[in-house]
Amino acid sequence: MPLFVLEPPVQYVRHFNGPVIERVLPLAEARKACAGKGVRADACAWTYNGACHLVIPRNGPVRNRAAYRRHEVAHCNGWDHSHSIAGRQEIEPH
Repeated sequence: MPLFVLEPPVQYVRHFNGPVIERVLPLAEARKACAGKGVRADACAWTYNGACHLVIPRNGPVRNRAAYRRHEVAHCNGWDHSHSIAGRQEIEPH
């Protein structure tokens, strides 16, 4: 069964205007780090002091880390996570 990553609206898919600090962690650690930010997800992002901070799982259910990265950087670019106008990108399972 294919997995899906929600594709952000195009206006949020761009480079972040500032530093991007990315942590790639084992899935359990990524979930724990995101839970510490109040997010129940495999990956998460937030901005702090002008930097975009990403937590992405190393061994998550989606193999394509770029899909996680694009989704999370969109949050740093102001996407409010409503996903109401987002599409889906099909990703091959492990």
